[in-house]
Amino acid sequence: MAAVTAAVLVARPWEDVPPVMRPEVAPEDARSVSVDFGIVTDPGTDWAAVDQHLDAVGANGVDLNAGRVEFTAFDWPAHPDAAAEPGADHLARAARALHENADGSTRQVGLVVDAYVPEWIAADPSVAGVSAHGRRSPYQASATQLATGEVGDRLVEYVAALGERYDPSQIAVTELFLYRYSFGADDLALYQEMTGADDWPRTADGEIDEDSPAIGRWRSEVIAGLLTRMRTALDGVRGGEGAEIALAMDVRVDWDDPAAGAPASGHDYRILLGAADRLVVWAYVGPGDRTPAQVEGLTGALEDEGFDMSRFTMSVGLWAGSADADPPQSITPRLMTRTIEAAGTHGVTAVNVTPLSHLSDAHWAALAKVWGADG
Repeated sequence: MAAVTAAVLVARPWEDVPPVMRPEVAPEDARSVSVDFGIVTDPGTDWAAVDQHLDAVGANGVDLNAGRVEFTAFDWPAHPDAAAEPGADHLARAARALHENADGSTRQVGLVVDAYVPEWIAADPSVAGVSAHGRRSPYQASATQLATGEVGDRLVEYVAALGERYDPSQIAVTELFLYRYSFGADDLALYQEMTGADDWPRTADGEIDEDSPAIGRWRSEVIAGLLTRMRTALDGVRGGEGAEIALAMDVRVDWDDPAAGAPASGHDYRILLGAADRLVVWAYVGPGDRTPAQVEGLTGALEDEGFDMSRFTMSVGLWAGSADADPPQSITPRLMTRTIEAAGTHGVTAVNVTPLSHLSDAHWAALAKVWGADG
């Protein structure tokens, strides 16, 4: 009996049972914090402390990074070799600790899927996107792979698996763009098939016109096609209940023309909103030295363009300079709060702060003030 008890205490199987992750009624104003994959999969993460922070600032949502199709935060039966830690369901354990607000109501728990496939590309370079000058991307799959290839199929399969297993409030796809690396021979054939054109748009000197609006529209249509497949797959899980899971996508911003989206990356907002339920807009001020005023200009431009503002989440990134900086650097708590205030303008009802790893004690204290949770 003692041996059985000890085994149960070590395994703690109930921690791997996903809790309710969607409230019956979504909060009127969504305030969420995103959790890095490294924190999600770290067995030493103090989830009780994270939960206390979320309660203290009044966060009614949390987004957990579920990883990539090649590196997952749980055992994916269809692809067991992808597990970051075989035998551990890090998403369920995190969600069990974070799914409840301080008042006992259900906190929205969303999942994030990273579309990069660096290990897959390293093993099979043919799936990589190719630049106009023949260079293969180390991270991004080609447009053809996303549209009709194994990478796109696997991404759809992964989104469906997450929806079936966890029933989250939302699944958001990040790092899904086609900027620069979409000019291989396979992508040209796809472009010709989808547009009826004979060749890429070209400049007067014969070079591929990488900034052509036609290429931007095509890229956006490719990504929208993948999102449509994901939406259809989600609709079919849990006996149809998956239709209640929101499908979102992270998108870039053209700060010179905010209402246009970022078509050069395949992020034409109007096209993508025809396939996704929400767009998570990178309202990041640190890396490009943007200002809160520019963020408010972004929300104003979207409203003026006639967009349904309830379908946007403004994501406030805490990175200062490069996201790959070592040691990592964060924007100041003051700049964070001013940006959050700017992000919640012109009808925006959902604001996200990312990532958790950049939230210092000073940031948490500032977040409680700006979200009105400090009493």
